[in-house]
Amino acid sequence: MKKLFFLILTICLVIPAAAHAAAETVTADSKITAVTVYANRAAVTRTAKVKIGKGAQEVVFGGLPAQIDTDSLRVEARSRATVIIGALTHKQVISQELTSERERELNDKLQLLKDQIFSENIALEALRARQEVLGRIGDQTPLQRDEEFQAVEFQPEEWAKAAQAVQQDMSETLRMKQQHNMKIRTLNEVVAKITEELQMQRTGQRSSYQVTVPLDSSAAADMTIELTYQVQNASWHPIYDARLETAEKGSLELVQYGAVKQLSGEDWSDVALTLSTAQPQRGTSPPAFSPMWLMRYDPYRSMAADSNFKRAELAKQIGGSALPVPIGEIQGQLAISSEEEENMAADPLQEWRRTADSRRAKKPGRKQARFVAANIETGGFISEYKVAGPATILSDNTETKLLVGSFETDSKLEVHIQPAQTTEAFLVAHSKLKGETPILPGPVSLFRDGAYIGKSRFPLLRPEEEHDLSFGIDDQISVKRNKLKDKRKEDGLIIKDSIIERNFVTDIQNLRKTPVDIRLREAVPVSKSGDVKIEIVKDKTSAGYKTDVENIAGLTEWVFTLKPEQKQEMRLGWKVTWPKDQQLSGLPQ
Repeated sequence: MKKLFFLILTICLVIPAAAHAAAETVTADSKITAVTVYANRAAVTRTAKVKIGKGAQEVVFGGLPAQIDTDSLRVEARSRATVIIGALTHKQVISQELTSERERELNDKLQLLKDQIFSENIALEALRARQEVLGRIGDQTPLQRDEEFQAVEFQPEEWAKAAQAVQQDMSETLRMKQQHNMKIRTLNEVVAKITEELQMQRTGQRSSYQVTVPLDSSAAADMTIELTYQVQNASWHPIYDARLETAEKGSLELVQYGAVKQLSGEDWSDVALTLSTAQPQRGTSPPAFSPMWLMRYDPYRSMAADSNFKRAELAKQIGGSALPVPIGEIQGQLAISSEEEENMAADPLQEWRRTADSRRAKKPGRKQARFVAANIETGGFISEYKVAGPATILSDNTETKLLVGSFETDSKLEVHIQPAQTTEAFLVAHSKLKGETPILPGPVSLFRDGAYIGKSRFPLLRPEEEHDLSFGIDDQISVKRNKLKDKRKEDGLIIKDSIIERNFVTDIQNLRKTPVDIRLREAVPVSKSGDVKIEIVKDKTSAGYKTDVENIAGLTEWVFTLKPEQKQEMRLGWKVTWPKDQQLSGLPQ
């Protein structure tokens, strides 16, 4: 019996000791050191330096945001000892306080301010009572003994002193009330400001995640451990500045910024920030196909087609059988669905990424592109912009503008004129993108000779692609337009045709002291019917034109140079012929 008791006691003593040794916990005092921001989320890396012992133990990261994607958790470690890392575990921890440090700090400030306002109101209420008493004393008349105040009998010489004392006390009371009211007003202004800031970053989170990293070390050592996870409520998009200097031939500077904002519940302070064009969680496979059902069109049921289609849609929603639908309507629905699907799937950036490998194959020795303000790494599928220097992005959902770098372009200044629409001339920078990095779609702020003139937008531009940026009206180019001929007649011996001929002239003058490249564009009518004929009258039209420019039917263009003070007369004539017995529509007056 004694042996059995000794054995049980030994087990009870040994097991807790072994469990304690196996469950030795090291708390990681971590700091966010690196963040990669995507279009709709961010990957956050926390780094901690810990001292570990020999054998099995656990490193615990606490206070992680409640909105982390637990499937994205991964860990890396560096140590002189041989360390084996086991499977990560995580659990949610509920707290009575807010988990966001900044949100908690603002809430505390707000409560303190409300307490101060309450104290000021108490003091103000006391002063109001004092003012009431002083007023009653000032208005005092002989009272009965059973009333609240007894009559105060003053000698005539004392009345002036008493009145002066009441007046001074009343004045001091009113002055103190004014001071308290001013203080309450100031406190309310601060409360409104903090409330607005709190609304911008309110998460209301009172829960956080705790991640445990089990490991086994061959020896006691120092270890650097990094925990990476993804969070939502974070995004970035590119924005640009286009700065044009019009002196001489003109120079164009394109500067790219990254506009970053986040409401993840934790501030990113002095971190290595990377802006990535990758799109995690966008999808890993194409959507599944559905049968494309068609049926024969019954002309005798055409009048009921619309109602049948609506019934079919309703039947599909409630799980019933569908009535036959006219094939024409099905084709229309399919066409719309296909177009919408194509628009949703169309992503010019994806096409750029797909062709990146072949481009690199044609350019051996391709090096990483580098800009002054940021390093840009362009791979086959993504581009990453490593922002130079540490960056700070607060968890308040305000947009922070970070310099990324500049783009190299071949640019020249042109003046674009479209006299049929306006007689204003517009200064345009016609640019070709150089280098190996594309310009991502985004808004661009336009500056002309240092002055802000407005906004435009960049599409996706690949290297060697061209784009026009308009920098407003050029007042030094004079444009005048006149209609020389607008005549309608009939022609033909037996079958007569109707004919309309119109002639225009545009007078352009360069008022500058330097040559100017002009791009003049006119719209010539286009026929959609085989019996409507349209032609440009060559002897009434200035030579050197191109038609169907940029694959736009009817767009006619002249490109030429005007010397200083030079005038140029540009003519356009066109003729429309169609059968006399038919009406012509679409012709502008």
